[in-house]
Amino acid sequence: MKLSLLLSALASASTLVSAQHAFTLVNKCGSSITPRVANTACGYSPRCSGAGYYTAAQPGTLGAGASETITIPVDWVGRIFAQNGACGASGEDCTITEFNLDTGDFYTPQAYDISNIQGFTQSIEIAAAGCDTVTCTNVNCGCSEAYPPGDLSGCGSDLPVRACGAGNIAFTITFCP
Repeated sequence: MKLSLLLSALASASTLVSAQHAFTLVNKCGSSITPRVANTACGYSPRCSGAGYYTAAQPGTLGAGASETITIPVDWVGRIFAQNGACGASGEDCTITEFNLDTGDFYTPQAYDISNIQGFTQSIEIAAAGCDTVTCTNVNCGCSEAYPPGDLSGCGSDLPVRACGAGNIAFTITFCP
């Protein structure tokens, strides 16, 4: 009996450890950037219940042409952005990538988007393995690719949001694609 409980506990722990997303951050800009991960559950996102939090160290500064892969909890709700000295702690006033990964079932797929609502600061791209890639290379990239500056209507229908099914997804965020 004790052995079966121990094996069950180990299997559960193994599932929890593997239940994560790999995020590769790529700097194609001409100078160094400082990527930041911000949790937004219960803050900018209305999601609270069941949302995971990123608690690992922030990514390091990435030199031009460099990349780094970080691990994000499978049920994370948050943002990733390049801190340029003018961005707030959660990416306010900057181009941000947004993720709602606490869903991922048949009815509510995991979702991601690019937002320039509070300000456009750089071009950025989100690629998700097996899902749509979304790219915004200028302030006028339009609702098919990102939320435009000042748009609080959600482009009328949340057109910039991309959905991806359940499971662990490998994401690549490219700064200055």
